[in-house]
Amino acid sequence: MIIAEVIVLFSVSTAVAAERGPEPHLLASGPVRAAQSAPAVATDDSVAITVFSNISGAAPDDWIGAGIVDTLAADLEGAGVSVVGRQAVAGAITQLSAESNSTEATVEAAVAAGRLLGTRWAISGGYQRLGERMRITARVVEVTTATVVQTAIVDGTVAELFALQDRLAAELRRGVAWGGPEATLVATSSEPATADVEARAPAGVESLAPAAVAAPGASGGALAAASLRVINGPAPPLAPATIARDAAGRATVRAVRLTEPVRVDGTLDEGVYGTVPPVSDFIQQLPDHGAPATERTEAWVFYDAQNVYVSARLWDSAPEEEWIANEMQRDSFQISENDAFSMVIDTFYDRRNGVAFMINPIGGFFDLQITDESGFNMDWNPIWDVRTGRFAGGWTVEAEIPFKSLRFRPGVSQIWGLQLGRRVRRKSETSYLTPVPINAQPAEARISAGGTLTGIEVPGGNRTFEVKPYAIGSLATDANAIPVISNAGDGDFGVDVKYGVTQNLTADFTYNTDFAQVEVDEQQVNLTRFSLFFPEKREFFLEGQGIFDFGRSAGGRGGPGGGRGGGRLLWRRR
Repeated sequence: MIIAEVIVLFSVSTAVAAERGPEPHLLASGPVRAAQSAPAVATDDSVAITVFSNISGAAPDDWIGAGIVDTLAADLEGAGVSVVGRQAVAGAITQLSAESNSTEATVEAAVAAGRLLGTRWAISGGYQRLGERMRITARVVEVTTATVVQTAIVDGTVAELFALQDRLAAELRRGVAWGGPEATLVATSSEPATADVEARAPAGVESLAPAAVAAPGASGGALAAASLRVINGPAPPLAPATIARDAAGRATVRAVRLTEPVRVDGTLDEGVYGTVPPVSDFIQQLPDHGAPATERTEAWVFYDAQNVYVSARLWDSAPEEEWIANEMQRDSFQISENDAFSMVIDTFYDRRNGVAFMINPIGGFFDLQITDESGFNMDWNPIWDVRTGRFAGGWTVEAEIPFKSLRFRPGVSQIWGLQLGRRVRRKSETSYLTPVPINAQPAEARISAGGTLTGIEVPGGNRTFEVKPYAIGSLATDANAIPVISNAGDGDFGVDVKYGVTQNLTADFTYNTDFAQVEVDEQQVNLTRFSLFFPEKREFFLEGQGIFDFGRSAGGRGGPGGGRGGGRLLWRRR
């Protein structure tokens, strides 16, 4: 008999307007100061566009900046937006900055020029070329308040320059029409990049997060519509920075690509830890909600062709004998009562579901799946590796998670959710990368309060393929049986196969499953007349099981710091 199970994991990336945060990002004042006293009242919805800056600095590419302006102007005018001529904008910038007659301008200079010209909007940006790969970044700013209302990033190849300009224009047209709170739109592609990236950073690290390229022959509009992502937070940080924060405390983290893998030994002695800025400034949830953490935590997110790495250096002012770390059993709830470092990854960026990992100073850990911010699957035990270590001021963590152990959206370029946390048990203190409501318990489950992880590129064809055969045999002799049994042999065999049809569609097949060969059941004592129910342990039934959860009590089942209430569809009765 063949039993087949196909589970489809899906998520919708449509952003909820309420999740974009209460406050927009305000620009700092720039070098052009004359406009501070200029009229700041716009009489219409006109827009001033400055020539885009050539970030790479290659002279043969200087013409691209003016070309982007012409494309944006033609597209916006076609949509009924009043666009100030390029020469008028260049003249305003020259007038405001007597030291330069360049038509290139910074964001601040664009705002100043917009105020001088009486426009409501200003658009500025830059473009960067690395080999045959191209990235164009643009920002729409409301001139009166100098508020960034939209940031758009498009990636591709030089050969697709005109398609990239069309995609950028489509996004900025939408941004100019809205004029609401800041929303960062990142257009990505599902095809791997083919060009090499020039190394312009310390050894072992790529200078920028690799850009995605459009599929050959794909139209820019169709591609942008199919792969648009809305970041719930500030724009992605530019290298070498690894984190950007806004006034509401929301954070966007940039993962750094490695050319050489990290040696997972708990000792942060690789050169990248000295050259790549860490993510820090954790914020307390308890006991002093919203205050900075009392103990410093530094974290890094790296990746290579096979794995994503999360490392941390956790400073502690107390000597090691005062640390609370006494649990080594995997998936034990007691680990949440130890000093610990946690990481939650929302690989579908739906801000509701994810996977969580927690590690204490002596190397004890647990891993679990989170469904809908309330359901927990502690029986999820992926392949990953973690090591802890010591240094003069505290302890360290290095974790390696293979891409094959995760499920995520189709496409090479990824945007994930990320939350990092720290527990200092002797102080009853918990702190996180981004603010977490004080009533969120367990806090790791409040995925919607987490930050954003950008820059991740997953390997093409990252499909799971696992084959687990089994064979069982016996030899029996029974002189009392009729007829007598002497050295009677028996046996059976079967196989379980797991195959990733796509990155987020997994098929499980089993032939003659041996339902006896499973993990030992949890010990339960039954003093009632009711039957016992045991959690399902067979991998065949665990893939995506959170989809089938029902009847959970508040807090879900088996979460860190939570209870084991509720029920599951796939439980066995005994």
